[in-house]
Amino acid sequence: MRIWTKCIEMEKGETMDNKYLVRIIRNELFNFKNVEYGDIRYMNYSAVNNNAQIEERDVVGLYGQNGSGKTAIVESLDILKCILSGVEIPYRVYEGLLSTDNKTKLSTVFFMEYSGQKYKIQYDVILFADRKEEKISLLKEKIIYWRRGKTWKTERDLEFCNPYYDTDSILNDVAVKFQSTHMKAFQDTIITKGFQNLAVYCAQKKLSIFFNELMLDKLTKRNEEPTLEESILSTIIQGLSSFGRLYFQVVKINQLADINKNNILPVNIYAESESFVMRGCLPLVMNGQGKIPKSLYLSLKKAIFAINIALKAIVPNLSIDLRSISEELDKEGNSSVLVEVYSIRDGKEFLTKYESEGIKRIISLLNYLISLYNYPEICLIVDELDSGIFEYLLGELLGVLNEEAKGQLIFTSHNLRAFEKLNIKNIVCTTVNPKNRYIRLIGKEKNHNPRDFYIRTITIGGQQEELYDEADLQSIGYAFRRACKGENDIKISFSNQFRKKLVETIY
Repeated sequence: MRIWTKCIEMEKGETMDNKYLVRIIRNELFNFKNVEYGDIRYMNYSAVNNNAQIEERDVVGLYGQNGSGKTAIVESLDILKCILSGVEIPYRVYEGLLSTDNKTKLSTVFFMEYSGQKYKIQYDVILFADRKEEKISLLKEKIIYWRRGKTWKTERDLEFCNPYYDTDSILNDVAVKFQSTHMKAFQDTIITKGFQNLAVYCAQKKLSIFFNELMLDKLTKRNEEPTLEESILSTIIQGLSSFGRLYFQVVKINQLADINKNNILPVNIYAESESFVMRGCLPLVMNGQGKIPKSLYLSLKKAIFAINIALKAIVPNLSIDLRSISEELDKEGNSSVLVEVYSIRDGKEFLTKYESEGIKRIISLLNYLISLYNYPEICLIVDELDSGIFEYLLGELLGVLNEEAKGQLIFTSHNLRAFEKLNIKNIVCTTVNPKNRYIRLIGKEKNHNPRDFYIRTITIGGQQEELYDEADLQSIGYAFRRACKGENDIKISFSNQFRKKLVETIY
């Protein structure tokens, strides 16, 4: 697991009272993992297109059978976070999810609000896994954007295909060119000047041509007064960069493995001060004593203080205590703190490693859930949110977040309690069709129990796509026996009478 913190000063001109508000309103996946095509429009997609407003609470859950594309969305968003943050996409994590014919494309639509202006932005990227170099390349990128007046004004677009992934192009000094349907708007601007060296740099580092430290320096340290188009595009690039680095957190399922090893508990944290934002994943040592840098110790103390306030409301009489045993300096003069971590419940103390998986999962996520509840800038993505958490408690948490959270939460889950606490429009279902992986349910009446409606849909259909690759449950036991005996030519299926009784029982 990647344990890290990021403490970043606010962007130039950005203050706590005037921050970039960015919201993901649509995701499209093309040839990514087991998704040939998938399209998810989030809660405020229509509100942004029609009224340029965030009008809905933004909680969306993805449900479906195993291997049907839920985690693909989480992984695609993690790749997006890497791109916007200006860091390399980890090859060994994602190379097997990309198509081998350069056809993997991720498309994201954002709503952005900053300094009284509103923007709609689409960012497209085509990815390629270079097996020889063991790197993931960004072959082509495109930004399309609209600025809000009385309506969404004329779109602008800027597309860039980096030629320097091919060594011959560098040797032959191939010209770097942007493409746009409004090229006059970008001619002789700081955005498109001097990109030859930047393109080489991005090809070598496998970074986005738009979202990287050199581009940000180029935009913030210019001397001349920007044109209107320069100013708009500069705001968009800086806003999406700020979102990726400061407010966008993806919690993948691999954190569960680290929790279950009982060595460390990854605590996902978000904290603000007057001039900076800290976002990260800090290690909470569970197995006896452990050393951590003093700066992390101080950050953890603050995070645990906030966690304990909320934790007592969720699990009565439970708190976490991070204790400093001693402090010492290493050879470089850096200070480290030897710590122990205890759970305290009803006056009894024990190492946090002995807590249940569900409690550790709650502790791991709680600081970020607190931030999601309070800050509209936060976007939190969680894979298998329900893992280890008591069904009723999961429902209550989702209910509170759906009613009151200011930020955006996208999660995957198998526990159907969410169907009883969220509106059916908050649920996206995966399908068995790789060409149309994500749909919302239709046809639910007011008197339908949402959970029963979903189960009935899985069993008898009624949607535009099949939600479940039906295994004839009546045959599972016999299939186990057949597998043991080595029989290969027997087929078992439901009788018509059994199917009829099943439908009657559900209704």
